[in-house]
Amino acid sequence: MRANFLCDTGGANTGKDKGRDSEFLGFAMGSLQGLGIKYKGKGYGTMKIGFLGVGNIATCMIEGFYGLGQQHDFFLSPRNVARSAEFAAKYTNVTVCASNQHVVNTTDIVFLTMNSRDKDCVEALRSLNFRVDQHIVNVIATTPPEDVREAIGTVGGFSQIIPLPSVRHRYGPIAAYPESAWLEELMSPLGTVVFAKTLDDIRTMQALTALIATFYDTLHNLTIFAENEGLGRKEAITFISAFYASLCKNVLDADFDELIGEMTPGGLNEMALEMLQAQGATKAWADVLVPVLTRVKK
Repeated sequence: MRANFLCDTGGANTGKDKGRDSEFLGFAMGSLQGLGIKYKGKGYGTMKIGFLGVGNIATCMIEGFYGLGQQHDFFLSPRNVARSAEFAAKYTNVTVCASNQHVVNTTDIVFLTMNSRDKDCVEALRSLNFRVDQHIVNVIATTPPEDVREAIGTVGGFSQIIPLPSVRHRYGPIAAYPESAWLEELMSPLGTVVFAKTLDDIRTMQALTALIATFYDTLHNLTIFAENEGLGRKEAITFISAFYASLCKNVLDADFDELIGEMTPGGLNEMALEMLQAQGATKAWADVLVPVLTRVKK
């Protein structure tokens, strides 16, 4: 699955922004032909994939690949010993490496899935010797990708992605930059790859993902309401989940404003919307993204 995201940010890029994107794009795309992985017509075949960091997102990605019957070989860093060992026991073709450098030495592709709260992650990357024939896929959330790129030195290619936990079920968007047929081939089995045109675009998409917990909290409160009215918890969760999933599918055929306009005048939807708008509840979701995006851009 694939979707192109070629949005206009609402104004011209500054010279600095253009230079930054051009430099990043050139670094990421210029030497893809030099990668040691040979394209085999319908795909890249079995690959040796490394993960530096085995947290929640790495776990979801690995489980997503295995759910498809992917026969890649996975090499995991040793820091999260318990989780890495669990994978090695559960799946074939998983190796827990003795060190981060061992992961780098053994693999064709390296996912950087280290904890972004670790202030030493950039220094840790700088201490590693990456190869010029490797492709690095950066998944570190709040560390500027330019800093990560500089820390790893010269490699075959560098990409930035923002996968969601739903990749475990091979569903949902995967923000990516820059556009690359190779990256699409790698990630499309796990979801819909949405390519950003610029670094600022992918940062905007990253900011939007900060509302995951807020969305779940909203569903939680709706479930409590339904339970208080006598509906069973299982039935409430099933109905609410399917209800919101169906609303998202409607968006594939229409714009948000158009769908809002379909509500019945004087009906229940209009009543609820006007009450929430009067409290600023719907706009608050967008308002909180302003400081979130500021943090992402730091």
